[in-house]
This record gives sequence, structure tokens and C-alpha cells, in this order.
Amino acid sequence: MAADEILVVGAGVVGASVAYHLALLGHERVTVLDARGPERLPGSTGLAPGFVGQLSVTPELAVLAKDSVATYLELSASAAEPPFRQVGCLEVATTEARLEQCYQDVEHGMALGVEAHVLDAASAVALAPALVDADQAVGGLHIPSDGAADPVALTGALVAAAERAGARFCWNTPVGALETECGRVTGVRTREDGAVVRAGRVVLATGIWGPVLAATAGVRLPMVSVQHPYLFTAERPELDDTPIDTPIVRYPDQSVYTRRHGRRYGLGSYAHPPLPMEPTSGLATAERPFRELDFGTALAEATGLVPAFRDAPLGRRLNGVFAMTPDELPLVGPAAGVPGLWFAEASWITHAAGVGRQLAGQLLGTGGTPVDPARLDPGRFDTWDERKVRETALGHYRSVYDAH
Repeated sequence: MAADEILVVGAGVVGASVAYHLALLGHERVTVLDARGPERLPGSTGLAPGFVGQLSVTPELAVLAKDSVATYLELSASAAEPPFRQVGCLEVATTEARLEQCYQDVEHGMALGVEAHVLDAASAVALAPALVDADQAVGGLHIPSDGAADPVALTGALVAAAERAGARFCWNTPVGALETECGRVTGVRTREDGAVVRAGRVVLATGIWGPVLAATAGVRLPMVSVQHPYLFTAERPELDDTPIDTPIVRYPDQSVYTRRHGRRYGLGSYAHPPLPMEPTSGLATAERPFRELDFGTALAEATGLVPAFRDAPLGRRLNGVFAMTPDELPLVGPAAGVPGLWFAEASWITHAAGVGRQLAGQLLGTGGTPVDPARLDPGRFDTWDERKVRETALGHYRSVYDAH
């Protein structure tokens, strides 16, 4: 491969976004490698609940989320089945203190360019009666421009758009290690046949597997992988295949969020101790066995809170793994001291399109990056030891969706 070849490892929503934005900027030599086939998404993307919320305590996350929403709307505009719908988000206040916080969040949203409104209890219930507890709600915060994504369809739309713009995707090509020469990353070595794929620059967009591959070039990625439960109802007879217009619903004080998925409802909870894990190169999926001991109490409390889950037949229970950093910001940019290696790691669907635009602009030197690159610099925790990285990241587990 030529020196101007950019090799992206990982074709989840982040890697596909990086390829899409590189190709959109006119870079003609973009190749994406992924261990899976195009029909599967075994990483964190395929397990994501698909909530895209823009209001954040961290301004940079709000910027990346707003940029992502704009991209997802563009991709959805011409799709027969839009992979992203701007259904809005409703944050339910169950106390007067939380309702007061909603008014503050409206002001915070204005400063970030995110429109939000405070609703009374009746209006909050009316927006999503199956998901809002009328006996506990005292009001809520409504963010109309937030949305719900179908992670698989959205990633597929990014891949297709990237391919139309000239990017090339190579499936069923697991990467085992980074190749280095004289301290520079020059490509990757595939796991199954040991073949070397050379490139001028290599981007890791491999989610929880990022630290495993980075370590093969002597680089530490300051991120922690954590387990997270998500629960579906069985298909509900009152739901049909009409387009979803029910907003995402969050209960911030209870660390619960819930949404409609076609004919089912789903919910997740952060109201449990954080459960870190150490991914390995041999781990084939970001889904882990569901343990009642770890998540049962949190989900029981969550299902008691959300009307649609009370006495409803329950369906699939997931234990998905995603990555966190100490400051909740993704790792985007070049590896310090290792030329040729770049990262687009620790990002969710919420920010993936913004991260793709950010890294593409940095890689090609075109400017126009949504966020100051220093704020996302992968080396910003280089002076922290592993214990501090881990403890600080895990300490933020229950606040990852906080808007204030």
C-alpha cells in the first residue's frame, strides 16, 4: 500500500464514520479492516441501545453529539427506513429538586445551542405514557432534537455511504498486531495468516479491543471497559410497525433510561456497582454472560419504575461491554511518540459521527474539527498511573448521561 494509505481497524459505527468522513473529504486511499462479516456487529455498536442525547455537562460532548445528529439526519433523509429518528428525549423529574434542576438545564442547553423545555407532570406523561410513571413524575425536561438510532442500520448506512465515496472495506480480516519499523507504525499483521497490510497511517477504532492492539506497539490506551445491563420486553400486542415517535425517557435520579424498539420496549440501568473487565484478543464479542447477581436488583427496581415493564413478559437480557475514559471524553488523535498510529476510541453512537469528522480533519490537515484537538488528545493522561485511570473512570459510571 502507498504511503498515503489510511488503514482503519474496526468497522463499527466509529470506524465507519472515520472512513465516511475521510472519503467525503476526498481522500482516495481509505481501507477498513474488520474481523467480522458485513452482516454482523458483535462489538459494542451492535449492543448499543441507540440513545443519541446532546445535552451534556461537558461542552465538547455536546458539540460532538450535535455534529453526529446532523450527520445521522443527512443519512436518514433518503432512506426508506431511516436509521435515526429525532424522537426527542424526556428526562423525568420525580422530586422538586430534580424539577428545579430541569430549569437550570434549560439555561445550560441554551449556552450549548441545544433547545430544551420544562414540562409539567401531565405533559410529561402524555409524551410517553407507557414509559413515564404518572404517580411519581412531578415534571420533566424535554429535548426535542435528541433521537433514537438503530445501531446496525446506522452503521450500515455509514459503510454504504463511505463505499460510495471511495472507501474500501475488507471483512473477515481479524488484526492480531500492529507492525512497527524504527518506532513507527507501518501497518498491521492479520491474525489468521500473519499477512502484513501496510499503510502510511493506521487508525484504531476497535472499541474495547483498542488497548489490546495498542499494546502491541508499546502504547497504553487510558480507557476502562465496563459491563452494562439492558433488558427488553417481549413483543407487545399493542405495538405495531409504524414509525417510532416515542421519545427516549430517562430517570436521572434513578440512573435508568428506557425507549421503544419497534414492537418491544427496552431499558438500561446504571444503578449498580461498576463492573470492569479486561478484553483479550481472543474475545469475539462485546457481550458477556448475564449474571443475575450483578444486575438483578438494579433491573428489578428499574422495571418497577417504568409502567411498560410492570407485569410485562420479559425478553432478552444483555450484558454489553463499552469503554470509558477518566474524563468521559473519547480518545481522538495521534499516539504520542509513535508516528503513524492514530486513535478513534472510547466513543459511543451518540458522538461517533462527530468523532469521525474530528479525526478525518486532523488526519488530512483540513481543519474544521468540531472540538479543540487538545481536549481529545489520547496522551492527556500519560502522567496518570493505571490505578488512577481505572478508579477515576469507574467513578463516573453512574453519571455518563448527566446533563449538568
